[in-house]
Amino acid sequence: MRQTIAFQATAFDAQPIPLDPNAEIDMSNPDAIPAVVLIFQSGPNVVLQVPLSVADAQNTMNAFGEAEPHRGQMADTGWVPQAAGLPEGMFWMLTPAVVGISVTPPQSTPEGVIPHWTLTFEDADGSQVQVAVSEAITVQIIRGLSDAINNAEDDEDED
Repeated sequence: MRQTIAFQATAFDAQPIPLDPNAEIDMSNPDAIPAVVLIFQSGPNVVLQVPLSVADAQNTMNAFGEAEPHRGQMADTGWVPQAAGLPEGMFWMLTPAVVGISVTPPQSTPEGVIPHWTLTFEDADGSQVQVAVSEAITVQIIRGLSDAINNAEDDEDED
């Protein structure tokens, strides 16, 4: 069953995933080994965790670069993300097995102004999680991914 869940990110973190040297890792596809987990929050009730390999992290950073020229020239709208309005006691934690990532920049469309960046994470069955992020979180994402890639490459050099 395909589903789309959308929310606005009020907080973000990128954490490197340390590899346990004693763990048995399937090295048949080293590009699939997670190197970083992106964590998006929307208030206290919604958390999205997205584990990414080094290749996925590089592709995500490239997606931001490719989307930038399509960004619309528009005045600052003063957009501020709003926390998900879930009832107290209800908590969603999503961890999709991501097979595709797309990035859409802020822009003016015939339907109106989209004042935020949108990250779309798609899983194998076509379900999507769409996250609206501010400029500040966009910068944090790129820095977090860059740091994780550099740490992963440093770890490979030590081996």
